[in-house]
Amino acid sequence: MNRRRYLVALTSILSLAGCTGSPGDPITMLAVNEDDQSHTVTVWANQRENLAVATTVDVPSKDTAELGQMPWKSGQYRVTVQLDGDIVFASEFRSDEWFNQLDVFIDSDGSVELNRGRAA
Repeated sequence: MNRRRYLVALTSILSLAGCTGSPGDPITMLAVNEDDQSHTVTVWANQRENLAVATTVDVPSKDTAELGQMPWKSGQYRVTVQLDGDIVFASEFRSDEWFNQLDVFIDSDGSVELNRGRAA
């Protein structure tokens, strides 16, 4: 499932569930596996030097798994992703605008991207 269809589907599901999405909502982290192989994903997410999420999940091919939740805070974020035992992604960013979705996408070629946004 490509990212655009995934986000449309996620938005539809959340709107059916009555989710309105507001600045008080926590950040939900998902691992979205678009690859034909299953993967083990480990994520460490820091907010302002404080570890907020540290977890490992197995994600079947073409499936999604929840990594965890954390409150949104203005400031610095650092996300490190380990895929099948190898660190494949590390990113730091600053956010002063609220968001409630932070997803790790595993592309069909096994590369990893981080996407953040506002789910409905």
